[in-house]
Amino acid sequence: MIDDYEQAMELLHEMEAQLPIPARPTATMVRALRDQGQRISRDRELSIQSVFYAGDEAGIVCALEPLEGIGIALVTSVTHLKIDLRHPLAKKIRAYQQERKRRLTQAGGSREPSSLTLYPRKKKQRR
Repeated sequence: MIDDYEQAMELLHEMEAQLPIPARPTATMVRALRDQGQRISRDRELSIQSVFYAGDEAGIVCALEPLEGIGIALVTSVTHLKIDLRHPLAKKIRAYQQERKRRLTQAGGSREPSSLTLYPRKKKQRR
């Protein structure tokens, strides 16, 4: 298991009580969105509107307020977000992110969270 389920659920409930939570995208999230044709700055303030648990696959997942100019909502793992250090849950969220990345690395994955998919990928045409 990547996450300690009890600890993840405790943090999830604490986050729910603090919604909306301001956040900023990580460099990984910015690159993933740019790869899909969406421009977003690392300084762009985002707003976490809801959270849910997606198991070991993605951990704690955040639904963000739709971005102006993109017109679609984004849903991403909390590991793709930076929480303002002044937020009351910032230290707990940061600890969860670091532990999740460490355990993903131990399980043979990358230290970086997996890539984001904004639009479904097109199937390749066979010739």
